[in-house]
Amino acid sequence: MFGFCKSLKSGVIAFKTRSNGKLLLTGEYFVLEGALALSAPLKWGQTMKVTESSGSDLRWVTLDHEGKKWFECILNLIDFSIEKTNDEEKAKFIQQLVTSLIQLNSDFLSKWKKYKVDCVLEFNPAWGFGSSSTLITNLATWAEVSPFELFFETQVGSGFDIASAMADAPILYQKDDESLTFEEIDLSQVVIDHSVVFYRGNKVNSHGAVEKWKMGKKVKSVDIDQMNSLSNAITNCNSVSTYQDAVKEHELLVKKYIDVDCIQSQFSDYEGTMKSLGAWGGDFGLAVHEDADYTLQYLKTKGIDTAFKLGDILLT
Repeated sequence: MFGFCKSLKSGVIAFKTRSNGKLLLTGEYFVLEGALALSAPLKWGQTMKVTESSGSDLRWVTLDHEGKKWFECILNLIDFSIEKTNDEEKAKFIQQLVTSLIQLNSDFLSKWKKYKVDCVLEFNPAWGFGSSSTLITNLATWAEVSPFELFFETQVGSGFDIASAMADAPILYQKDDESLTFEEIDLSQVVIDHSVVFYRGNKVNSHGAVEKWKMGKKVKSVDIDQMNSLSNAITNCNSVSTYQDAVKEHELLVKKYIDVDCIQSQFSDYEGTMKSLGAWGGDFGLAVHEDADYTLQYLKTKGIDTAFKLGDILLT
């Protein structure tokens, strides 16, 4: 996944790395309360290449999944001011990450060098598959800092997406006030074969969703225990019917704390079962049916063309 290389011609050290996109299958919101969550790293991710030359600035270019320039900026490495950018908000995010990394590792960017950073997103950034978490993981790896340390220094959230960015298979993730654990697991073939992931075209800001959740009602411990059981049940389910039952129960559990209708209510004629993925009200949904091809055809009748069989995008 990671590596360094050296150009023998110029003596310039080049750094290359890549991390995986993510999809949280269970535990949305509840993972913030210490509940067990099932997350899947994706075949799509983000690559980063760094080259060095003489100078004192950091030049950044990110291409999207179609090879088009999505973002660019130039940071002055003397005072870390933004000299040029096509997106002020994204540039400030890069600025925040870089300055935090220097606080975490004083040797990072300490040489008088010009750094050229080239990134490529392998998925549509509107999909919410982890443009930020893959960036944080790549940057932290370059700076020889723990990606979790950088994440919790600069972001709100559970950190499951950072774990997925580094994983080679689906994971069960859990974080409370005292510990953070995750392990790679063998995901049920039922889940892999009978799940379709689809984009509803309405990306929701995950940071805002997290902040809103934190201001909501306190989650009961019995409900956290129930979410733990559901994450385990879905991970190990052995039939489509038990999978669908667990998905229905999952939706109703989250609904107790979120003032948003379950996604199933928007597709009342669907013969299978659906759940939201990510922040409710946007991003992706998950549809479960005995026949995944039926689901894809059904979604097309609803004008939804961005849909994937889970097995086709899952990193296993």
